[in-house]
Amino acid sequence: MARKEGISRRRSKTGADGTVSVAGAASIAEVEGTQQHPLSKLHLSPNNPRLGIQAGQIANEVEVLDTIVNVFGIDDVLSSLAVNGYFEAEPMVGVRKDGTDEIEIAEGNRRLAACLILAGDKRARNQKKRTEDYQALQQKHNRRPITDVPVRVLTDTKSLLSYLGVRHIAASQPWDSYAKAAWVSKVLEESNLTLEDVSEMIGDQHQTVARALEGYYFVNQLAVAAQFTPGDSYRPGRGSNPAYPFSWVYTALGYGPIRQWLGMAESGREGKDKKPIKGSGKAAEAAELMVFLFGNRTKSRQPAISDSRQIADLARAVANTESLRLLKRGKTIHEVAQLLKPAMERVADSLLDAQESLGNALAPLSQGDVKAKEAAELLNPSLKVRNLANEVNSKIVSIIQDVEAK
Repeated sequence: MARKEGISRRRSKTGADGTVSVAGAASIAEVEGTQQHPLSKLHLSPNNPRLGIQAGQIANEVEVLDTIVNVFGIDDVLSSLAVNGYFEAEPMVGVRKDGTDEIEIAEGNRRLAACLILAGDKRARNQKKRTEDYQALQQKHNRRPITDVPVRVLTDTKSLLSYLGVRHIAASQPWDSYAKAAWVSKVLEESNLTLEDVSEMIGDQHQTVARALEGYYFVNQLAVAAQFTPGDSYRPGRGSNPAYPFSWVYTALGYGPIRQWLGMAESGREGKDKKPIKGSGKAAEAAELMVFLFGNRTKSRQPAISDSRQIADLARAVANTESLRLLKRGKTIHEVAQLLKPAMERVADSLLDAQESLGNALAPLSQGDVKAKEAAELLNPSLKVRNLANEVNSKIVSIIQDVEAK
């Protein structure tokens, strides 16, 4: 397996408590040690991968804290801190900011957010109700206010990437797929690790990280080229990427017909190319895939599929010229399937649907559930249905008679 110079193999191990230890951790980064640091010197990270699509775009720590509260929840941590105090055996992990005594927290941002709320810090000014409620709980249990917490300070920022990546990607409560992909992308960019190194470190034997990373690169390439705007998606996501369901992207790219349609490299190269889409023509097709998956609010185009189970049907559809044309015209995968059925099958299905619908209409009429005044309103629609039924029957009889006459 190819790897960059100077990289030693490290494996992660998950203990009974769900924590992850990394063999050879001393070689990963120099450590100042775990010491108590005042909350005033600790800072929430705007680049926290758990923030997903918002990472690096949030202006200040007030917004970071509010995002953590709104997206990931904080009440469970607040309750634990108020009742039990801070667990000293679980230090936060951070890096000093430009040689100062200020520390940006890389691991433990949710815990720090909870501490700031409980302390009534100005960065938690939008969480006053929580501050009041949990300070009361803290006083009820005779717990001292939390002013200092244990922090393990790492001095090597680049090595921190691999250290935390292993902990969170392999942990018992891992990041979601978008956060993982964003983190791995940053690791590969800022360290001397390869994709193979990262995959081996976290024990990924099914190319899950590679597939997610390819999806991440795919979406970013379209976004940079103004071919995809996350906010245009009709289909919401969750976790670190609430704009659209990111897993649908790399799931779709896992199908051969879709890769062939987009002119992408064969499977086995996932995550190796930051620009997996080749050529402007294919970029337009890739943008169509995003519309098929999520729709486009700006263009008022609905998605072609309603849930992830239909991605396989979509893959089969793009392999057919006629069905692909219908999809591009705004048809759903269900509508395409109906339109491409043989005529006999379409007619038979329609007759069965009509029979079922008329049976449902007949039941309340037979049971006397419809009053005379209401029945009068139904007369015209029923006549139209009768006329259509007669016309369909006449056409079928005419076709049979024409054949017999010959």
